[in-house]
Amino acid sequence: MGFGVLDIQSGCLAPGTVLLEDLHQGQGSADIILVPEPSKSPKDPLNFSRIRKELYFLALLVGACAAGVIGPVLVPGFGIIVAVFNVTLTDVTLLNGSLIMALGVSSYVCAPLTEICGRRLVYLSTTVLLLVGCVWAAASKSYGSLMAARVFQGLGMGSFFSVAGTTSINDVFFVHERGFRVGLWNFAVISSVNIAPIISGYIIVDLGWRWSFWLLAITFGLSLALVVFFLPETMYERQIEGVDSGIDKLEPKLTDEDDIVTTDAPAWKRVLGVEMVNFKGISALITMTLAPLTMLRHPAVLWGCAVWSVLFTWNIIQGAIADQIFSAPPFNLSTSDVGLMVGIAPFIGSTLGTIGGGWICDFVATGLSKRNAGVYEPEFRLLVMVPCLITVIVGAFGLGLAVEQGLSQIKCAVFLAILNFGTGIGCTGVVVYTNDVCRERAGEAFGLAMLVKSSFAFGLTFMLNKYLAVHGPMVFFSTWGGLTVGVLFTTVPLYVFGKRIRAFPKFSTILS
Repeated sequence: MGFGVLDIQSGCLAPGTVLLEDLHQGQGSADIILVPEPSKSPKDPLNFSRIRKELYFLALLVGACAAGVIGPVLVPGFGIIVAVFNVTLTDVTLLNGSLIMALGVSSYVCAPLTEICGRRLVYLSTTVLLLVGCVWAAASKSYGSLMAARVFQGLGMGSFFSVAGTTSINDVFFVHERGFRVGLWNFAVISSVNIAPIISGYIIVDLGWRWSFWLLAITFGLSLALVVFFLPETMYERQIEGVDSGIDKLEPKLTDEDDIVTTDAPAWKRVLGVEMVNFKGISALITMTLAPLTMLRHPAVLWGCAVWSVLFTWNIIQGAIADQIFSAPPFNLSTSDVGLMVGIAPFIGSTLGTIGGGWICDFVATGLSKRNAGVYEPEFRLLVMVPCLITVIVGAFGLGLAVEQGLSQIKCAVFLAILNFGTGIGCTGVVVYTNDVCRERAGEAFGLAMLVKSSFAFGLTFMLNKYLAVHGPMVFFSTWGGLTVGVLFTTVPLYVFGKRIRAFPKFSTILS
């Protein structure tokens, strides 16, 4: 038993358990084994040069950062949109709700699409959708047109929100590197959500709300260029043997193809991202789209969906109620000041949480593996949920009390920062654990989590503002804080029984 993680019977296999620390096995340093171990194939993304990997990752980060801005870009100007289109605050909140729901659908569909069409084509297509959606929103003349543009934008966000942090990182980086990379990706997403209101608040006041979307369109033009030049196809069939010890064997089963230099596809196919398109597989798209739903029977996937939903929804809640709280007495903040209030403090908190969370995940995983005879268990990463729980409790209930009593903006900002530190570190832990447990199906599992989160958040948009108005800040934040704490406590049984769950034939078959 490794540090509270219940062991399994000898001879059983627990997918995800690997020998990470060894002095005489595998490639790499004397301490760290490269998992998965790269093959001899020149097409293996694990064999990319360091600079090629970093440019590839840069393209993912820029796309994720730009996509994260889209959701809260109008938050400081909700009151202006109400006046321009003569609609209610709930109607304006629904603009974000429709985008969130479309994002959930896109995130869910993108994972199976990458298995049929390859990664590159999906990224190219969705980035073009984002570019077109932003131009459409900037030129919209009615509330209905703006709503449709928001849906279009949501459909384009899925690749950078689901595939980028899971499948695309797993394709190129080793197990001991993934925590930090997931933390950086999570930072790009969550920090951009938090910093967007700061920038857009000034843009809306000085240039008008339409310029928020024009500038986003320019940003996605840059993102498209990065995808074209630095994001190659990384889909690669990797076969790994297992052994009866319950630890994944590290040597891949090499085929004859691995020992020869394969001929590249024509240049035009590689540029357009169609080199991996499986036209026979397109007919099975509906089946492949429905297949991830069966993963909800796996406790780890179900846990990931629940925890990701309650943690990430805090970012949506903050944006939905920011203008309602801070533009009214006793705060009476201007549009730009509301953006600063819900931007700077959450940005600081989420930055420390996401980047620090990724580093902590890798540090704890490698440290405990050394003390566990070199054997790594994915459950080691769940220890990062402890600081998540503590800071969410302090941040959520403290913020409710601060707003209820009309305390200073600085005190409210401190609790906002603490809350976002907790959600940032927790979201990173969810993605890293999902990556290690679901492995080849991590993209599908996270797409499922995004769909559940989006459905949950979409439903909330119809009642958040009314619930706050009727019950007040203390009850409001205590409700969502209590829900979050309750869901986070499910991490305890998952940590203890996680390895046995992974080894149980019924559950391991679900992820195969």
